[in-house]
Amino acid sequence: MSDSILRIVDNSISQLPDDLPRDDVSKLRMELFKRLKKAARKAAKANGLLLYLPVQRVRSTLAPASFVVSQASGEGIGIQSNEVLGALAASRGNSEPVDVDGSRGTRIERVVPPADDAEGSFSSRRIEYVLPLPDSPLPRWLTVTFSTVGDGNPDSDFTFALVDLFDAVMTTFRWSYA
Repeated sequence: MSDSILRIVDNSISQLPDDLPRDDVSKLRMELFKRLKKAARKAAKANGLLLYLPVQRVRSTLAPASFVVSQASGEGIGIQSNEVLGALAASRGNSEPVDVDGSRGTRIERVVPPADDAEGSFSSRRIEYVLPLPDSPLPRWLTVTFSTVGDGNPDSDFTFALVDLFDAVMTTFRWSYA
């Protein structure tokens, strides 16, 4: 994990202006490393399998967003996929059924206030796709959770543009079997 984070940090630092003082570059490097490591630990703690962070600037702007892919299991608790999807839909926010590569799941959208220990003070818009794993002998789900603070306003056009981009990414999702 640390090697991947170091590569991302080095790549980001290489994009800084050459005339930036060395002390500032060192501080930025350490802060970026610390934040990325914290994000990776948080994703792992939530059973995250993959963490996606935008690291390339587009027109000198870095998209303030991320998404995490996680897997959950209902093994041993005797519940069915439709029960899980229904409970999630009822408890987590605005939801709608979705079909992603033949898997009938749920898309949940909500605004989440900043955590008490958050460094920033912005609410985020969160989108979750909860999908039952096809052909799994046990109840298992894949969750893909997108989060963005957008431009600081979870209801702005910029924030919704990032949500639309994520939804477009999800339309390209395909199950792959090893």
